[in-house]
Amino acid sequence: MGRLGSVHLAGAPQHEGPGADGAFQVTSPSALKDAEKSQAIGDLLLRLHRAQAWVFKHPQAWAKVWAEEAGLPIEVALDTVERSYGTRVPVAIGPPAIASEQAIADTVADLKLIPRRFAFKDCVDTRFNRDLPPSSAAPRSYGKASS
Repeated sequence: MGRLGSVHLAGAPQHEGPGADGAFQVTSPSALKDAEKSQAIGDLLLRLHRAQAWVFKHPQAWAKVWAEEAGLPIEVALDTVERSYGTRVPVAIGPPAIASEQAIADTVADLKLIPRRFAFKDCVDTRFNRDLPPSSAAPRSYGKASS
């Protein structure tokens, strides 16, 4: 666990280069030390992975609900699903993702936007990686460019 009070658990790649590792699931170190909470976190991550797979297989259904809830035109919601939300792949957090995030953290520290440098690897917990593909895994595709 890092000094910043959170632990990264899982990621989703989007494209190449620093900052391109998509989104992370984050929790507190105290939650990971609690066996019941840790089990619930693992269950949540599995449910998120199943939901992401469902969105990929049912983009129109997801876009319809999202458009209604967010007040978006269906075309906008569907395009976003097919270029972003539906293409996400849950991945293990490994050396490439950690190195990419470290480069960002170092830049932010060099710009004095945070008070000091820190080791990003200390903010990562890999217990939930299971059989997930590496962070270099390609996003899913509907044949459109991902953004």
